[in-house]
Amino acid sequence: MQKHFSLEDILAMERFFRRDFMNTISGYRSCHLMGTLSYKKVPNLGLFNSITHIGATPPHLGFIMRPLTVPRQTYHNIKAQGYFTLNQITEDMMHQAHQASAKYAPDQSEFEAVGLEPQYTSLHPAPYVTESPIKLGLELAEEHHIKANGAIFVIGKVVEVIIDEELIAEDGHILLEKAGILSVAGLDSYYKPELIDRLDYPRP
Repeated sequence: MQKHFSLEDILAMERFFRRDFMNTISGYRSCHLMGTLSYKKVPNLGLFNSITHIGATPPHLGFIMRPLTVPRQTYHNIKAQGYFTLNQITEDMMHQAHQASAKYAPDQSEFEAVGLEPQYTSLHPAPYVTESPIKLGLELAEEHHIKANGAIFVIGKVVEVIIDEELIAEDGHILLEKAGILSVAGLDSYYKPELIDRLDYPRP
């Protein structure tokens, strides 16, 4: 039997119950470790599950940054340096990735704190996660302040991709299941997706 909740019902929920309820009801999401560099050149790492595909030509991705009611190291680093990386997460990295959500001091490297290795390239100043099989380097393109709740939608232009070659199919499709890429629901539940089928392009 299905249960109906009005907006008033949702807002009346206990705070943490409502948080988990609304964070998981939208379904599975991708999860990425975002790498940035502070103005003091301290590498920063944060876990994000709001990555959105914007377009392929030119390639852009976006993500949601929570309201700036408290210091947000990732946001301030992106604004200071203009670059960030997105690094897909595998089961082997799950515990370190989850720990990256902890609130570390601005002068402490989350890479060092959680036991992951930063990787740099000559084309991109922000740190990648060495252990990740799929890495994207982005340059800040624009941001949009969301009036509804004070969040910020940040858009980045993809300027570099680092990926294990065997994960690219002949048609360009990325074999996420072969890489063991995880998805997430809510703030603490991790899943390993499984490919069911690839369907033909739909036509009338």
